[in-house]
Amino acid sequence: MALAQPYYPVQVAHGHVHSLIELGVDYVFVPNALDAEAHEESGCISHFCPWNQTLPYVLRSAPGLEEHHEKFLAPSLHFQLGREYIKRALTGVAARLGVRRRVSDRAVDAAFAAQREFQEKLIEAGQNAMAILDKTGEPGLVLLGRGYNIYDRGINCDIPRKLRKQYGANVIPLDFLVTGRESIADLHANMYWTSGQKILEAARIAAARPNLHLIYISNFKCGPDSYIKYFARQAAGAPLLILQFDGHGNDAGYMTRCEAYLDSKGILRCYETPLEPPKPDVMAAGIH
Repeated sequence: MALAQPYYPVQVAHGHVHSLIELGVDYVFVPNALDAEAHEESGCISHFCPWNQTLPYVLRSAPGLEEHHEKFLAPSLHFQLGREYIKRALTGVAARLGVRRRVSDRAVDAAFAAQREFQEKLIEAGQNAMAILDKTGEPGLVLLGRGYNIYDRGINCDIPRKLRKQYGANVIPLDFLVTGRESIADLHANMYWTSGQKILEAARIAAARPNLHLIYISNFKCGPDSYIKYFARQAAGAPLLILQFDGHGNDAGYMTRCEAYLDSKGILRCYETPLEPPKPDVMAAGIH
């Protein structure tokens, strides 16, 4: 993909939507998600980045997608305004699909409950992984970054999984350690990006544990990350590895940097071919 285009994950989003259109779907649900839920503990608002906020409008006007604009379902969702607001915001979408308001409201309640349960299970798995690392003294790698960067195997060249399989690293994504509801006022009094709040809190956790090391996965031309990385270094109190992806599919340069970082920490462990199976008692949370 050409670097002249604005933002790598947005390019990927265009590709995903174009693929769905080619498959002949009736609708594409692309909500205009503006912010995360409000939590008194965090002490400040939690905005998603401008590219998230404007994605449905960009997609609907893109060459090749503009003619399918009527298929886009793009309600504006202010999670900061609460569950009842979300129910009202989705009423129009539900009506367009022939779904009654009462049914739509129940679906929203079920979705909130499912999301809360899912997040609780993530935190539980993260706590279990941390307990194992504390018991064994094994080092761990905490992945910092936005969800679409650290979990999409196409965007990040599958680096997290390769860290586990090729080097035996214990990899823990930040969502297994933080919820975004923690107060980070002492780290940054006005960190209004929801991803930034999670990143700084995860960096603080790593700073308190000498066996945890940080890998920050970012992408080309991400404005918020350009300065969040600076605050993350301050919160970590130690050097961290930053991998900036730009749309190229070759992982050679990235893996070389990972090797250098692991070696500098004294935890580089290369397995002979065939790869040894991972030890079950230190299996990375979420990366199998």
